[in-house]
Amino acid sequence: MPIVHSAVARGRKGAPRFAIDAEIIAAAALLSAVLAVGLLTAADYGLTVDEFNTDDYGPKALAWYTSGFKDRSHFETVEFSLWYYWPWFHMLTAYLQSFDFADRVTVRHVVTFLVGLAGVAALLPLGRLAVGRWAGLAAIALCLMTGYFYGSLFFTPIDVPFLTAMTWATLAIVMMTREVLPSWRATAVVGLLTGLAIATRTGGIITHAYLFGAMVLCVAEFLARHGRLTLPYVMQMGARYAAVVVLAWITAIALWPWLQIGNPWQQFKVALMHFTNIPMAYEFSYWGERIWTDGLPRSYIPGQLLARLPEAFLFLLAVAFLYSMSTLVVLARQTTATWRDHRSAGLRTAALTVVRQRACLIVCAAVILPLAFLIVQRATIYDGIRHVLFVIPMLAVIAGGGLRVLLPLLHRVPIVAAIVAGAYAGSVVITLAVLHPLEYVAMNALAGGTRGAYDKFELDYWSVAATEALRRLEQRLDYASSLRSVETPPSILICIPWREGMVDPILKRPWVVETDPDKADFIIATERSRCADNKPVDLIDEVKRFDRTFAWTYARRSEANDR
Repeated sequence: MPIVHSAVARGRKGAPRFAIDAEIIAAAALLSAVLAVGLLTAADYGLTVDEFNTDDYGPKALAWYTSGFKDRSHFETVEFSLWYYWPWFHMLTAYLQSFDFADRVTVRHVVTFLVGLAGVAALLPLGRLAVGRWAGLAAIALCLMTGYFYGSLFFTPIDVPFLTAMTWATLAIVMMTREVLPSWRATAVVGLLTGLAIATRTGGIITHAYLFGAMVLCVAEFLARHGRLTLPYVMQMGARYAAVVVLAWITAIALWPWLQIGNPWQQFKVALMHFTNIPMAYEFSYWGERIWTDGLPRSYIPGQLLARLPEAFLFLLAVAFLYSMSTLVVLARQTTATWRDHRSAGLRTAALTVVRQRACLIVCAAVILPLAFLIVQRATIYDGIRHVLFVIPMLAVIAGGGLRVLLPLLHRVPIVAAIVAGAYAGSVVITLAVLHPLEYVAMNALAGGTRGAYDKFELDYWSVAATEALRRLEQRLDYASSLRSVETPPSILICIPWREGMVDPILKRPWVVETDPDKADFIIATERSRCADNKPVDLIDEVKRFDRTFAWTYARRSEANDR
């Protein structure tokens, strides 16, 4: 296929077909490079709080299917409420872990990363369809430059699969509603992918709202073009929407055992209500203030995004917003001017202008609707903004629109633009390399960077630094001659909240796992759990980034003196 400059080429039957051009080549190169880096470094990341229990959930959920729906262990012997989550990703992980390609933790992180990167890859077609050429590449780059986002791709086992399912479902909806009357093939794909989103997390049900809004815009275009609605058209649109909903729920029920053991709608309601009102309350820092998870200010999610998204990301979002507002003002003036002489024609032209931008409107809705719901509801959100990780790719697509606005200006000074962009991207890459494997604690300049935000925000809430501290301690003890002849291994307490007794998967040498800080020979304290405070121990090591400590290793005074 020849290289073209248009974002989308048309096939013989009108279906969108992407032509190979510089943007696609650049995106493929970027994704390939990130894939290589991710696979090479996946073993560096620590096991996080949610991974301990999902690693137990996956094999037991898989047993539900392989036993012919008889093995109920994942309803009876896993951590409470875990069955309210979809298990398909954890079953996939458990299946791949069974081949022993590498240790279980590394396999888990590789699978999570690959699934997350698949979601990022969907931004290329989504950006091109919703905004235009180069927006998709920009969205991919912005996501991967966001340390909070990139780091989370390895060890956030619930939110990363949801981000991927939602991104692909949104892309499918955009593709389906490009035509005023969607094809049945596109309808089937949307049904499957929205079903996957629902089966991934209860919030996936919001894709039904995205689709409904998109189809209303299709109907509006039909009305504006033809001057009236016909009953056959309305019935065909209704049939397609109904088909998506039915297929989506069939898919969700097939992938989610919790929906299979009772009335699916009642079971879904139970899970939805649980996550709508999560019974979790503790205090943490937010912009230097102490707040509670069950009493968050309405500014919490916007404030977290303002601190965690890179400066370039925020700048392009601002450009896109200002451009959109100015465009709306111009459209309103034009409509008002034509209203005096050509009333119906002016309104019809304005309506067509808006509804034909429905791909972009869907992306905007995929940001506004979930965030507005959570803010108005004042939902219990904690651990940074991992629960809305799926919104960041949509924001990146909008920011890609900001880049398109600036392209004419950048083309006038290509050398300067290339130098500035290269210098900025290089500084971000260096920062992430220094933070590795704690990339997700990266903060932007508005928050003071990682160094300045250290006491203002909860950064390493997953206690990822604990694993690095453990590796350094194990290497240190491997060279300690006094331990080589000791028959009883030393005891250790790793202060990962609620998981202190479950740390065996991350141990690389013989240890006695201890949960009482008064009995442990060694204690690894973390940002969220300073469990060694006021204990008779000596500090022997620290895991630091930008001169800020994220994990502390202590030894009992007798142990420290021996060394």
